[in-house]
Amino acid sequence: MYINRIWWIHMYSVLFICAIISGTSNCIASDITGAEVFGSIKNREQFAKSDISKTAIFKILTNASTSDPNQGRVLKDCAVTWEKNNIWMKMVYNYLQDPVYVPPGSMSYGYRPISYDKDKRLLVWRSLEAYIVSTPEKTEILDRLQLLRVDPNGAIEKSADIHITKHVFPANDQYDGNYDFQQFLLAAGLCFSDYIDANNIELVKTSDGNRIEINSRGTFGKNSKGTWKSTVDPDSDFFVREASFTGEGFNKPSIKMSTSDIVKKDGLAYAREGHIVLGGDSNPIIRDYVDIDISVINNQELRQEVNQHMEAPLPIGSDIIDFKGGKPTVTPIK
Repeated sequence: MYINRIWWIHMYSVLFICAIISGTSNCIASDITGAEVFGSIKNREQFAKSDISKTAIFKILTNASTSDPNQGRVLKDCAVTWEKNNIWMKMVYNYLQDPVYVPPGSMSYGYRPISYDKDKRLLVWRSLEAYIVSTPEKTEILDRLQLLRVDPNGAIEKSADIHITKHVFPANDQYDGNYDFQQFLLAAGLCFSDYIDANNIELVKTSDGNRIEINSRGTFGKNSKGTWKSTVDPDSDFFVREASFTGEGFNKPSIKMSTSDIVKKDGLAYAREGHIVLGGDSNPIIRDYVDIDISVINNQELRQEVNQHMEAPLPIGSDIIDFKGGKPTVTPIK
């Protein structure tokens, strides 16, 4: 009953700014202001941020390395359950290609500096699983990694040991600690209003198919300010179908995104697929979110699994990287 009430309040707000023409409910884009477009986007996204428990399963196809496109792609099987300011998330990594040798002199490999062993083999760290918890009390990521050694001829030796790294962030960190979750919400069309300034929206023109194009000041990430150019679809609950973000001082977009295949169920509307491209034209990070399925359920088993990994004693050799003080500090477990 509560869910249905939220849904009808949302639908009323959408219909309020629409004209009924010839028995259809298509919105007349020329009659809509930028403020009304923002209001419709924000109203639809409120359910995703409510205190009602929700669970999503989805896949992410993305770069295996954030800096070296030669390292292939990885498919992440993801599950997350959340409500308002509480998030529990799990990711399992399935690499589609083996790592390849990178000669000395390369700048970096993923998030770690490139390093080699005494036999001049490239040392490659790959995540196998990651667990994320974010609450008003803490935000932490636990990463289970495997070390691979690649020689110049391409031969690979996989370590039998698993290395655990726990990343500790300020409570309810919405950027670094919740990066994967926030990217999921954006790809599913559930948080775009967080990134645009409601007081700086310009309605540019009407696109083909009754869609609306808008320019708006906004942000992306913790410190990046700039301009969003977006295409909004009034006929599909004001979903942002395409958008790009250009940071201040730059003349090309650093982020591009799109959504497709809109689903409505349990009082929630979301995109079944979303695509995000980070970086410029040279070696971009491409993140394809597919098979998104969201239900209004409280997944206690997922919560318990994530909490068990987070609360278990770390084995000797693990690392804790603490970001709460700004500059990260590393504490090895001995």
